[in-house]
Amino acid sequence: MSPLRRVPWIALGLAVAVGLALLVAPLLRGHPGLLRPCTFKALTGIPCLGCGLTRCVLALTEGRIAEAFRWHPVATALLLASPLLGVWDLRRAWLGRPYPPLPEGRVPRFAAALLLASAWVLQIARGI
Repeated sequence: MSPLRRVPWIALGLAVAVGLALLVAPLLRGHPGLLRPCTFKALTGIPCLGCGLTRCVLALTEGRIAEAFRWHPVATALLLASPLLGVWDLRRAWLGRPYPPLPEGRVPRFAAALLLASAWVLQIARGI
């Protein structure tokens, strides 16, 4: 069995992301001028798919889930579900199982594209 199979890459990535968010959040809260405006929105006048994501993460680091959901509902749902993904990945690595293959059908791809497009339409409609 490959030693890389036992490495919980997703759980490690989540731990690093949470650590960075907790380290950077106080800096951004103390200096709001560091939050740069969205270049895409400045050029086109409409928000990009990621508009509100930084403020969503900042709100989550302070435990303000409703505000985070207002800034970016899809990201909030995914971020709140990420501990479950981390636990699954740790268990997978502990048992020495490989990652399952990604779905190859059109339905999962279309569903993911529809979710992202819906989030973008919502961001545009709300003028984030």
